[in-house]
Amino acid sequence: MKTAFVCDSALQINKNFANNNPITVIPVEVRLDDEIFEDNVTITPDEFYERIHKGQKPSTSQPAVGRILSVYEELKQQGVERIVAFSVSSKLSGTYSSFVQAKELIDGIEIKIIDTLQIARMVGIAIEKIIKEFEVGSLTFENIENRYLELSQQQNVLVTVETMQYLYAGGRLTKAQFVLSNLLNILPIITIKDGLLSVSGKHRGMNKVLSKMCEEIKEKNPKSLFVLYTTDELLEKAMASIKKTFGDIEVETEIVSPVIGSHAGPKAIAIGYLGYDK
Repeated sequence: MKTAFVCDSALQINKNFANNNPITVIPVEVRLDDEIFEDNVTITPDEFYERIHKGQKPSTSQPAVGRILSVYEELKQQGVERIVAFSVSSKLSGTYSSFVQAKELIDGIEIKIIDTLQIARMVGIAIEKIIKEFEVGSLTFENIENRYLELSQQQNVLVTVETMQYLYAGGRLTKAQFVLSNLLNILPIITIKDGLLSVSGKHRGMNKVLSKMCEEIKEKNPKSLFVLYTTDELLEKAMASIKKTFGDIEVETEIVSPVIGSHAGPKAIAIGYLGYDK
């Protein structure tokens, strides 16, 4: 049976991979003041961060049900009989709900919707691995959800931001977390736990925070790392900390997409790990 995959742009699928494999990426809507853009389609990360630095205020909107439905319908017209849709964590976004609502409006096609309970590039990497395994026949349609669960338990990401105002403004952190960090002038270490953002540590100074992040990740015995960054300066600091902690290890680097940057802010850095081969 002909099968296709769908996800939202917050999961950061590699563009070259998406162009050469049966996956459709639905862009999340990004607003800057009164202007509306499609994540990584009508605005690039560089353009986005330039506007943020000039003082424009970002926000995001989940993909509309109608937009998702049109993707489902187009795939059906192309002869697709089964769709696997991956959504950013339902505890951080309403995208999962939109995927479900669109599913209820179409007949004659099987749609499996997976709430990833994670976010950003680490999910994209897992999805790419799943599609590769499915395409070569080593993974069945019925086992895709379980396979994602297996991979998700072998990956995570640690994030720090120089200001928590964007996370707080977007409703991703509580007022208490926001106020405490500002009062103490410290940098948080944020991770994903049970589908939500969780502050796992706080330290003074970016170099100290990055060192602690690397130490935590080293305990997981990762096979490779990935770094998500908003500025070249932060990327250089992260790579230096990784080199000091791990020596030679495979590292993938990717600029933070506008949809994630809307909540993380213009000065954010993330180091993630994978416990499996890509």
